[in-house]
Amino acid sequence: MKTEMTPRAQRSWIVLDIESAVLDDVAHKRYQAMERWVPSDEKAIRRGYRRSEDPLTCPRWVFQTIATAAIMVLVEDAQGGVDVRRFITLSAPDHDERSVIAGILQALSEAPADAEIVTWMGLAHDLPLLINGALKHGLCLPPNWKWLAFGGYHRDRHIDLARAMTAGMKMKPIHLAEVLAAMDIPGKLTAPPFAITAMIYAGQWDEVQSACEVDVISTALLLARWRRLTDPRAEADAVEDRILRRAIELRAGRGYVPALEAHRKRQFEVQYTKAANDAARLAPWLKQDAA
Repeated sequence: MKTEMTPRAQRSWIVLDIESAVLDDVAHKRYQAMERWVPSDEKAIRRGYRRSEDPLTCPRWVFQTIATAAIMVLVEDAQGGVDVRRFITLSAPDHDERSVIAGILQALSEAPADAEIVTWMGLAHDLPLLINGALKHGLCLPPNWKWLAFGGYHRDRHIDLARAMTAGMKMKPIHLAEVLAAMDIPGKLTAPPFAITAMIYAGQWDEVQSACEVDVISTALLLARWRRLTDPRAEADAVEDRILRRAIELRAGRGYVPALEAHRKRQFEVQYTKAANDAARLAPWLKQDAA
């Protein structure tokens, strides 16, 4: 008897990166008032604390404002290839925090059904900030994404590549830049991570947007490698090249594009040389026939 194979479900991913900083200290001053804290030269920080550890003098993440977000929607085809369906940037000065968050939620609502969200360290940064911001501004999560309200953890719908690559943080956490360097994936092309907050405070929005977009591109390329672990249909190199090509097209004019083009050209040359060497080793008669 002939049995019919169940068609493979088409997967899609939403790669998200958020940049934030403490831009409004009104709420933090309310917290200081609740603690009856009055800053003075005599008690710059509480006894037993270092400044970076004292929430009364160093606002923690709940007081941060989302300033910029970049979103890339990826959809696979039947052969295992991946196409960039959308590449969205939402950022100050054109958007305030509420409209950035509303734009993210709109992108989620318009994504294919059962799309998976992809982040680097998203459970410890991007998704808590998104949930906190939506709560603060009275925004409602899209129907298919209400599970985000419970912390952003979902076994099937959220791929936090930082957790996936460290056994759920059982290994020591690592920086995205370390993984990108180890895998020879382009990343951090415009600024080091520690510089982003200063750029937000300085209002250097083109630079902040570029850094956020590069992180999304890098995370999408890392996803292509990670996906290959369980999906043999398409070589990761081919998927990476397609993502790079589309990112270059969609962000023509950005300062980081020449670096992406150079990386793409270098990878092509590596693949071309490898193919030529393989042909010479496995089919030496081809050269003889050509002669």
